[in-house]
Order: sequence, then C-alpha cells, then structure tokens
Amino acid sequence: MVKSVTMLYWITRPLMKAFFRITFGILGGFKVRGQENIPATGGVLFCPNHTCDADPAAMFLALSRPAYFMAKAEILQLPIVGPLAQHFRSFPVQRDSADRSALRFAEEKLKAGEAVVIFPEGGGNPENRLQPLHPGALLVALRTRTPVIPVALENAQRFWKYGDFHPRYSGIPFIVTFGKPLDLSDLYGQKGATEEATRRLSVVLAEMLHQPVPEGKPVPRN
Repeated sequence: MVKSVTMLYWITRPLMKAFFRITFGILGGFKVRGQENIPATGGVLFCPNHTCDADPAAMFLALSRPAYFMAKAEILQLPIVGPLAQHFRSFPVQRDSADRSALRFAEEKLKAGEAVVIFPEGGGNPENRLQPLHPGALLVALRTRTPVIPVALENAQRFWKYGDFHPRYSGIPFIVTFGKPLDLSDLYGQKGATEEATRRLSVVLAEMLHQPVPEGKPVPRN
C-alpha cells in the first residue's frame, strides 16, 4: 500500500535528495542531462534501464518533479527500507507475472496527471547490458496515451555492482540522461501496438547507452 502524500513527504523529499546528492558526490559525482525533456505537468511515464540497486535513488535525485516508483514487492517487505520506499511513493509489483493491480495503480496515477517510473527490464543485471524489456510499461502508456520518456543510466555499476551491498568510489560521475518523448500516437488502438512500442523503446535505450538492441524474451527475475 502506497502511503498518502502528506506535508511530511514534502519536508523529507529535499532532505533525501540532499542525502543522495552528497552520497553520489562522494562516490564520484552525479550528472543529469536532458532535463528539458521532463514535462513540468501532466501524466508521464519514465522508463530507465536498470543494472543495480543504486538506480532508483539516482532517478529520485535526477527528477525535477515527484514520481511514483514501481518496485519489486520484496523490497517493500524489508524492515526500514520498505517503509521508507513507500513513504517516497514506491508501489509493489510481483515480478515475472502479469501483476494487474500494479499496472492498474500505474494507470490511475498517470490518468491523474502524475509521473510514474517503471524499470521495463524488470530488475538489475550483472552484465551491465540492456536486457529484453517487459511489455507492461508500454501497455500502460498506450492505454493512458501518456508520453514515454526513455532514460539512460550510465556508470551505475562503477558505484554499486549488481548483488553487492557495498557502494564504492568510482572516480567518474553517475550519469542520468532523459531522452525525448517517444511518439507512439500512431499505435493507439492498433493491433500489436504493445509489442511495437516495446521494440521502439528498446531501440532508443540501446542507442542512448551505445549498446546493441537486446533480443529474445525478458529475463526471469525471481
């Protein structure tokens, strides 16, 4: 259950952003590019690549407006971390399943003019390579006719290797790049729209990351 946004949220949000900025600064630095591509208002879906546990914090710090974050259910069940994540607008998803409740929640928020962050790879990976994308994020975007912003997260694993609980000094900045909104208007109401929209996002993310377009089916995460 996502906690209601209260005055406490607006007080603690800048404090948490300051904490992350100091942390990333100590580890090597932090840069944000393409902020002009972030709509100031209205529903918008952000779709970043995902390699490690530092990625949600980087997105939280980089975004100029509040957003809801889809997070794996296991994270929200952890002591301390779980309640903190919920306080900062994280909502659970059961990975490797058609979690309709999570998708419905995302749709509701987008229709209400909110920003939502979904990592379409479904989880981090040790290869530090873009993985095949799950279609749920693009399904939600097409249903709500919401702008989709691809986001490239680079150098994450220099800070925090996948599966490692110890961040480290990297000497290079963590870079977050917001791409231009995908134009999916020609796919609204069309057969095979979700698959084509997912393919387009894969191509754009691969280009932004200077990596090959992933092939095959999404990788199971559980």
